[in-house]
Amino acid sequence: MATIQIAVDAPFCTKKEFLRRTGWSSASLDRAIKRGEIPMLEKKGKSSSVLINLVKLFERSAEQQV
Repeated sequence: MATIQIAVDAPFCTKKEFLRRTGWSSASLDRAIKRGEIPMLEKKGKSSSVLINLVKLFERSAEQQV
């Protein structure tokens, strides 16, 4: 069985950075977040940024590989 290694340049990114990297629309990202498909870091306060947990997202993706 092959081993998958994923290099992550940052553990988290903002929604804006995620949109830039993926080319998704903001509406598509918001829908995926509401459905629980995109793991998020809990916000610390009302003014804190929404951060996407890239490590968990990549882990989920790796688990889906056959």
